[in-house]
Amino acid sequence: MQNINYKTFLFPFFLAAILISVIQCSNPDDSENLDPPKVRSYPSDAVRINKWIDDLNNTMIRSHAWDIWESITTKTNAGLPVWETWHSGHELFEIKMNDSHEEIRHFDFPRQFSHSSLLQNIPVDKPERPTSFNRYSKSLADYIWEKGYNKKMVLDSINNAFNKSNTQVIDRQIQTSIDSVDSKSFALKPVFQFISKDSATTIPYWAGVSPQSTTNLLNPEPHTWRQCVIVDPTGKLKPGTTYKMSCNGEPAREWPVVSLTDFYSMKLTKAEAENFSKFAARSGDDVGKGNMADTTAIYELIKEGNIALLTAMHVTGKEIKNWTWQTFWWSPDTQNPIFGEDRPSSISAPWSNYNMRTAYYMVAPPGTKQGGVPLISFNPYLETNLSGKVPYETIPGDSIMWYGVFTNCMSCHRMAAYPKSYYMPDGFIDPADSIKFSKNTKTDFLWSIPTRAQ
Repeated sequence: MQNINYKTFLFPFFLAAILISVIQCSNPDDSENLDPPKVRSYPSDAVRINKWIDDLNNTMIRSHAWDIWESITTKTNAGLPVWETWHSGHELFEIKMNDSHEEIRHFDFPRQFSHSSLLQNIPVDKPERPTSFNRYSKSLADYIWEKGYNKKMVLDSINNAFNKSNTQVIDRQIQTSIDSVDSKSFALKPVFQFISKDSATTIPYWAGVSPQSTTNLLNPEPHTWRQCVIVDPTGKLKPGTTYKMSCNGEPAREWPVVSLTDFYSMKLTKAEAENFSKFAARSGDDVGKGNMADTTAIYELIKEGNIALLTAMHVTGKEIKNWTWQTFWWSPDTQNPIFGEDRPSSISAPWSNYNMRTAYYMVAPPGTKQGGVPLISFNPYLETNLSGKVPYETIPGDSIMWYGVFTNCMSCHRMAAYPKSYYMPDGFIDPADSIKFSKNTKTDFLWSIPTRAQ
């Protein structure tokens, strides 16, 4: 047998491996690196998901929602979760074509994740992206940009054409994907709590609606919650211990200290603090000083070096025409029997510290127009501040008061329309309803299109 010099023989393979590695590192903008990866039931076809809905198979619905969560939080080669590589709402709706923006976020956002090669006409806005009010996957952002749905002029033209041709209400709509479904289309709404880098902070956490857990049963916003954990970025207080502090005006008591690594968090750079989106500040969803959501409280902590903790996130995916709706929030009770115990063990920290609700249908039985039981599903950070009046449909001229703790994501977002939108907290929303949608264009469940189009 001929003797083989294995070093010589294997060298081309080592060289090839090195070249492949170099190519991958020098071309990380490949969209395959940014799309949410397959995880168990994700992606699923619409027939399969609609079967779960028709059967009220909440076990499979929740299992699928966890698979989506694991997919979008998958760590990239740069150490970021996949969703962090997506476009911000600020990029998609508010940046003019000729704006130029400095590369920022050096601490964990490498230059190779510039989005300009993915959406050729959308400049990169690094300062705002980390704490963006909305995030859009490449597939969804591409389509909105290509069709001009981020421009009022385009939306006005579409709506005027519907008016001129007397288009039936059911057909007065746009869709934000080439097909009626697109498993790669996701819209996110992250919520952040901002804390000081220099001292320990009490972080309230959701424990339901009761006099023991909140001081406001109708609008139980974070500043009303009566239970807290402590996060100390200085490291003086050690996780696993307790420390006596006041929480939301409650008498000081011993609260458990948890690690900063139990949250997905980021340290704000000077540029990020200076360029924090005014839209996000006005949203009423992010949390600032004193656990308050007003603009002043938020800006008091939007400072260089301070910490942004991811406390909640709406995750909306277009695997079905009505989109899938799953919403997540941070909790120290990761094994909650209703909201967290069914979380797969493959979801690793810090993502395993978030609990979850779903809203894959509006009423039970699904699709029931009259007499269906509304599904209530809300995020304690995103809806508890809501309240208002809506028309009482069976009594003309009358109205009822509603609050965020009685909402359903799908029902609410079904109402998204241009130029005039109304809110409905829950119940079945008929897309052919001439009262709700007359003279308006439904915007494919996305509130950001009518509220942020320029």
